[in-house]
Amino acid sequence: MATTREGPNIDILARAVRKTALNEHLTLPLAAAACYLVRDTSSAHLARLSRTAASLGLDPSFVSRAVLRRAGRVALALGTAGFLLSLNNWLNKWFANNWTATRRGEWDWDREIVVVTGASSGLGASIVQKLLARNPRTTIVVIDFAPLSWTPPAGSNVHYYQADLSSADVVRDVCERVRREVGHPTVLVNNAGIARGFTVLEGAYHDVELTIKTNLTAPFLMAKECLPHMVAHNHGHIVSICSMSSVVAPPGIVDYAATKNGILSLHEGLQVELARRHAAPRVRLTNGIFNFIRTPLFQGDSGIPNFLAPLLHVETVSEAIVENLYSGYGGTIYLPGIMRYISMLRGGPEWMLRIVRNSSAKYGNDFRGRQTVSDTGRLVPKE
Repeated sequence: MATTREGPNIDILARAVRKTALNEHLTLPLAAAACYLVRDTSSAHLARLSRTAASLGLDPSFVSRAVLRRAGRVALALGTAGFLLSLNNWLNKWFANNWTATRRGEWDWDREIVVVTGASSGLGASIVQKLLARNPRTTIVVIDFAPLSWTPPAGSNVHYYQADLSSADVVRDVCERVRREVGHPTVLVNNAGIARGFTVLEGAYHDVELTIKTNLTAPFLMAKECLPHMVAHNHGHIVSICSMSSVVAPPGIVDYAATKNGILSLHEGLQVELARRHAAPRVRLTNGIFNFIRTPLFQGDSGIPNFLAPLLHVETVSEAIVENLYSGYGGTIYLPGIMRYISMLRGGPEWMLRIVRNSSAKYGNDFRGRQTVSDTGRLVPKE
């Protein structure tokens, strides 16, 4: 959930409600106590409770059978709702992980090799830095076209490879180098992405091609390069960075949104293939459905009320991803939490989704990103 970095927002309120009113460990015992006190055999206890209330200066009618009966019903309803939420979370976790529990010692972060694409700055850099903060001995490979904008800590095992991931040949070559020089990756974070910021009509052919190759083709190919070793050892974790644009495609980044829809399909289909076709149910998959993040990719104000859909800080997102990696389990991360319900609009009334989609025309973000592209459609290093 979004943290206080983003200011007051609905996630903070939802978290408070979940820990109190929708906490079944609190409300169900209260419902049971109320049910016990309204029984005829509990008259002595009820009378004692009334006297206690009076001694405290409270109206004894607050603990009458009628009031307790109503309070018990409310507590039971809230407790049932809380239990169903917990059951839903439990089922989500185990279905997402093919009903396989992480064994003690299965993940040794002294030995894992983590590849993070697009980690020269922004979210990718923050993920790497938080992994190193957890364990400075973790081997991390950064693959990006841009040079590192940060300095790895002294003594850390960080390897940087410059690569244009929009080229399939480059992806193949750089992955061969990583395996030869560092080892077989056990964790892949497909974070690299670009946004050109043109409408479908305005963008050149190479804008569309570059976006799709970088944001969708490259994650497919990176997964293909890393999966053979993961499948052979039934051990690994692939993180996909999705977006609210996979549900609501704002004007100006329709090509970007299309790639995020593709990433969602990659995440969902790959899980079935790993478990049912390749007998590798312990290879974990995590997908993040995020609102706009404060990175070089998107600048400006989204125009959405911050309380409902805050513009996310990089640290908020990277913390959630690293926490998920260290849990040893895959799943879907929704940030802010309201993204879960926006995603549900796909199966809801179409007119409701259209209202949300039309409102995206008011977004004030600058979607041009940080990349420089030549007239021939190739990425150009910044001087």
